[in-house]
Amino acid sequence: MRKRGSGWRGAVVLGLVVAVTPLVSDAQSPEPGSVASVRGEANAPEQALPELSDVLERLDRLYMASSSRGRLKMTVVNERGSRELEIEQWSRGRDEALMVIRSPAREAGTATLRSEEGLWNYAPRADRLIRVPTGMLSEAWMGSHFSNDDLMRETSLERDYHAALRWAELDGERVVQVELRPREGAPVVWEKVLYEVSAEDGLPHRARFYSGGAVERTMNFSGVRELGGRRLPAVVTVLPAKPGEYTRMEYVEMAFDVPVEASTFTRQGLRRVARTR
Repeated sequence: MRKRGSGWRGAVVLGLVVAVTPLVSDAQSPEPGSVASVRGEANAPEQALPELSDVLERLDRLYMASSSRGRLKMTVVNERGSRELEIEQWSRGRDEALMVIRSPAREAGTATLRSEEGLWNYAPRADRLIRVPTGMLSEAWMGSHFSNDDLMRETSLERDYHAALRWAELDGERVVQVELRPREGAPVVWEKVLYEVSAEDGLPHRARFYSGGAVERTMNFSGVRELGGRRLPAVVTVLPAKPGEYTRMEYVEMAFDVPVEASTFTRQGLRRVARTR
């Protein structure tokens, strides 16, 4: 189903009763989440939950820095078959990002730009820039199961969601569960998002995105390794509700806090970079 109203680093997806320890929240305590593989630990030893603001900032800025550049590989599997994309990306802060497809050849030069002027898609064959309106943030990016917002991160967990923390268990590991519900007026298409993050280092294991009371998609984080001097999940896999389909994105190379020209994030800069081979 289409969400109402219908991520560089960035964003990212089952019905159960969860028994939880006391909640840490910035709003009224929401109802428990749901999924058989996650359960609260009502009788667990007392342990302080991490600071809510620290958890949200960690998730929001997971792959972000003052600037970055990197290479990614994306595999898309759906009812039409499978395809692989090789992508270059650049960013500055949280407001400027550029992703350019380098292969396959038929899609090379196709790009998405986020700048102060908004979000844009670029079609190299027609040399055409198309503005992406806010209402299309949840639309699929280049036919994948990632959305525009997942990859370009127009929204912010801290700014756009009410959040609450609880202890839970995932695959035998005690984790921090983060429940997110959109603030009034926020450009968010999900009615609820549940993250499970490591209690040790705050890295995400999984995120589930709810619409109409059901999980619309799941985002799994894996392959933790050093990327650009940071320990990060190198693989992010999106599983839609439709069985057998998925999109896997692998960070091949990343460099953080490196020189990136401001002109890269202009419409002229986009054309220049997209045409570079």
